[in-house]
Amino acid sequence: MAAETVFLLPGQGGYVPGMFAGETATEVAEVLHIADAVAGEFGRGGVSGLLTDPDAPDAATLAKDDSFALQLALYAAALASARRAAHRRSPDVLVGHSMGEIAALTYAGAFDIADGARLVCHRALALLAHCPQPGGMLALTLPAGRAEHLVRAVAAPGLAVAVTNAPRHTVVSGPEEALATVARVASALEVGAVRLPAPFPFHGPLLGVAAEAFAAAVSDVRQRPLRALVYSPVAGSYVTDATDLKALLARQLTVPVPFLAAVRELHAAGAQHFVECGAAGLAGLVRRSVPDVSTESTADTSAEPTAGTGPVPAPVDAATLGGGGRDVLGELRELYAGTLGYPVEAVTGDADLEADLGIDSLKRAEMLGKVSTRFGLDASVDGGRFLAQSTLAELAELVTAAAGRPTDPGAASPTAAPPTLIADPTSAAAPT
Repeated sequence: MAAETVFLLPGQGGYVPGMFAGETATEVAEVLHIADAVAGEFGRGGVSGLLTDPDAPDAATLAKDDSFALQLALYAAALASARRAAHRRSPDVLVGHSMGEIAALTYAGAFDIADGARLVCHRALALLAHCPQPGGMLALTLPAGRAEHLVRAVAAPGLAVAVTNAPRHTVVSGPEEALATVARVASALEVGAVRLPAPFPFHGPLLGVAAEAFAAAVSDVRQRPLRALVYSPVAGSYVTDATDLKALLARQLTVPVPFLAAVRELHAAGAQHFVECGAAGLAGLVRRSVPDVSTESTADTSAEPTAGTGPVPAPVDAATLGGGGRDVLGELRELYAGTLGYPVEAVTGDADLEADLGIDSLKRAEMLGKVSTRFGLDASVDGGRFLAQSTLAELAELVTAAAGRPTDPGAASPTAAPPTLIADPTSAAAPT
């Protein structure tokens, strides 16, 4: 039987504060309860509050202040999302992205929920104890080959290509100073570069000692028989009961993640539907990597139309915008992240669309069409005015107003707009 439906379980980027707020599903509650209990075994506070309170710290804050909690929250988020998604559609194969491999293997039965959480906790402690210097990860809008050339040109110890996500989306990891140099070079080359809220330089040589410590710490964790198919991007193949999965997870800390190759291999073998269990932008990466597939995200119940057979959403009722019924900025962040292939938390409301996210005027025009479809905007909106906005927060204000209700109840309605939606970026008041 062909593996037609793939569940994608994210790692970094998969945490959204309060993503399970108001959730009553048993399969979600069980994961959160067990994750909290395991955190207690390690003398740490639980993470269920992070996933049920919309006002909880964001990923960037946790990466800086509490990377242990962030790692455990990522695991719980991916696993709970996959278990909930399985009520609507059963996966033929699971793929974990980076740390998401722990959640994927747990879902498949290789570890029980508690042992999966223990793997994450031991991993987090090993990183805290044995990462030799501050570092992180930087996403580049470059093919992997060109990113490799850039890394070699910078020639900084510990700098490496860490993840190949899509044809023009590669992530490098390394020490702080090296990443700053890469960002400057990328800017000079007019290449988009976005710093990711990753607390460590994952999938690179700097984590060798941490990987050894992690492997030693989890030697007694029981590996159980698999109940579902799991494709490991790091292994470049399906795993089996004969695979030493703990050794694979330890090795994963220091070797690159070829996510693009995994998606293409599964697609070539018949995969047609990809379900992202979270909101890290993996669905967007898939759409940029292979043709004629349908994608969805468990975090987005009103998803944009995708390449494939996905349903077209109905136009938005303007009365729901700005009145507490719909988070316009949040949806814009997810829309842009999914299209660009960035984690949602990297696409902040105040990030400069050009300087920080690498969105030129042509891409802005393309995105405006997606925004118009997503929010049911008609052809009378002022495209030039929309294209001229520098940040998503500014764009959210315009979307809300154009749909019929100002974001600020005391704000005046916008003035009348020209009659056509500008599609030619050269005629808009946007920087090139």
